[in-house]
Amino acid sequence: MPTARFTASSFLVATTLVVACPVKPAAAQPAPGAPQAIPTDFTLTVRDWTRAEAWSYFEPNPGGADPEYAYLSNRLQLELKRVWRRVDVQLTAQHVGFVGLPDDATGPGPLGLGSLYYEQGLRSTHPQQLWLRYGNVRLKQILPGLDVQVGRFGYTSGAEATSGEARIESIKRSRLDARILGEFEWSLWQRGFDGLRADWTRGAVKVTGVAVRPTQGGFARVAGPTIDDIDVYGGTVSVQPTKRLPHTQLQGFALQYDDSRRVTQRPDNTGLAAARVDVAVTSVGGTLVGAYPVGPGTLDVLAWGVLQRGDWYEQDHRAGTAALEAGYEWTRAPWTPSVRAGMLHASGDDSATDGRHGTYFPVLPTVRRFSQTTLFSTMNVNDAFVQVMARPARRVGIRLDMHDLRLASAADLWYIGSGATLEEGGAFGYSGRSSNGSRNLGFSTEGSVDIALTPVWSVNTFVGHVNGGRVVTGTFRDDSFWFGYVEQVLRLDNVLRRR
Repeated sequence: MPTARFTASSFLVATTLVVACPVKPAAAQPAPGAPQAIPTDFTLTVRDWTRAEAWSYFEPNPGGADPEYAYLSNRLQLELKRVWRRVDVQLTAQHVGFVGLPDDATGPGPLGLGSLYYEQGLRSTHPQQLWLRYGNVRLKQILPGLDVQVGRFGYTSGAEATSGEARIESIKRSRLDARILGEFEWSLWQRGFDGLRADWTRGAVKVTGVAVRPTQGGFARVAGPTIDDIDVYGGTVSVQPTKRLPHTQLQGFALQYDDSRRVTQRPDNTGLAAARVDVAVTSVGGTLVGAYPVGPGTLDVLAWGVLQRGDWYEQDHRAGTAALEAGYEWTRAPWTPSVRAGMLHASGDDSATDGRHGTYFPVLPTVRRFSQTTLFSTMNVNDAFVQVMARPARRVGIRLDMHDLRLASAADLWYIGSGATLEEGGAFGYSGRSSNGSRNLGFSTEGSVDIALTPVWSVNTFVGHVNGGRVVTGTFRDDSFWFGYVEQVLRLDNVLRRR
């Protein structure tokens, strides 16, 4: 198959570069406006992900699709970046290819991500594409403290400003970033944003503003085109830890989402048809993340909440969500173990016949950060979880999560999805199944092991199991769900000499 050859060649190119090119470990990229060294050369960065996934979805009733399948995928990025004292330029090309997507994994609804990749990938079992992932210019210090970025770039809500404290940044990466606006990172096609970003920094305060349109992607082949019928405007104020409030980062944010795509799917509990999307939602929220030395380790807390108002088709939209979490890391103990627990509430709708839409709308997040099995989206859900992490070796990390999952409202749907993927057609980006009159979605157990084999090459593994509740067994004939993958990630930086 042509795609199989191209996907394999992508991996071989990246592997050859490991041997042929001088490399250095990848460094974390500073946020816009942060102090940084000024390199004197162009930088070429190569990243490659190869993933094997296996799915065993809930068994449908007779006449349903096949819930068991496996497939391979590869994503290769080539990034060229030039940094001057006042200007940065970034160009990134990306190729994605699949082998063996299932062509019979839809019904009732998508039976895992393989179904979504196939249905939104022009119904090909081996789709592939090469396109411009990023292309942008960042103008630095236009005015004192002001940087402006224009073009196609990535954006992650919650990560607008670094705190300067390692534990806070670790919590943000795993439990905060992209809750409302993100790049759909774990999906192969991903998502970008076309538009403008401005960052103004003064002392401990950083103000970030964005005006963007998302690109197609996520599960959809033909990734890259701008979704012209979605407009997103937002602003964030971040306050760094100070002497008066040490070890604590605060954020306040507001986001406006306007959507008029030519999409016929309407993801709510009304059962009504739609000729196109008619959604305008304003989200206002805040965040507190703290990490405090206590005893032989660090106590951390996270509080995050959003209130929403707006229009959902012909209904008034009034919804909200909140997350509250706490954890403790034994920093001086062998394996550096940590434990955390928390609760997410995302509101659901209580009546399909009134004039109010009460389901929290996650906007354009990266849902898999908070739903590792991808079995639910962060809407109409109560998720109570416990997490344990440890490092048995310097380059080995292990993680175990357990989630008790219940719908917020039995009058609403069981939702999946991570936001808009297509400009037009029958896929909104979220979809829902019946609750079957129950709130009991199920209990999830998830485990992962991440191994850094070298400074530039790592292997990640994941296995998740869900024991479904009445919400599930009212639609499917059994209550057992399994999902697992093995992934290799390669990153290398090669400095090209300036001519």
